[in-house]
Amino acid sequence: MLKRLLKEHLEKRQYIRHPAEISIEYTVGETDEARMDVTKNISFGGLCFQTHMNIEHGTFLTLKFPSINPKYKVRGKVVWCVRKKGYTEVGVQFMDENDAFRARMIEEVCALKANQIQNFSPSPGNPQKSLKCDSKKLFKGYFRL
Repeated sequence: MLKRLLKEHLEKRQYIRHPAEISIEYTVGETDEARMDVTKNISFGGLCFQTHMNIEHGTFLTLKFPSINPKYKVRGKVVWCVRKKGYTEVGVQFMDENDAFRARMIEEVCALKANQIQNFSPSPGNPQKSLKCDSKKLFKGYFRL
C-alpha cells in the first residue's frame, strides 16, 4: 500500500522541487498590503513558502523577489495549504510558463550569489563590501528579462 501511495504521489509531481530560501514579498488577491516571507522550495511550476498568515486554497497572489535585480512580478495561485503548529505551508502554482522560467532563473541566480558570498574575502580597504544579486548582468545576452 505504501509503495502504491508513493508511486501515485511521484506521478502527480510534474517538476522537481529544489530547496531554496529566497525572500519573497507578496500581496493576496487585489489588496495592496504586502507581506514578506521566505520560500522553502521552488520548482519550474511553482514554489512553497511558510507563513503565519491564513491563506486559503484557490487564492491568487502577486509575488516579488526583493533580492533580485531587475525587479519583476510573478502571478500565482495557491494550490495547497498545510497547517502546521504555528505556521502554514503554502504551495503556489505559477500562472504563466514565462514566470515559471523566470522563477527558475531566480533560484539559479541566488545559488550563484550564495556561492559568491561563501567564497568572498573582503579587501583590506573595504571590509563591509557586499555582493548584490544582479541577474541582468549575469544572464545578459542569454535571454530577455
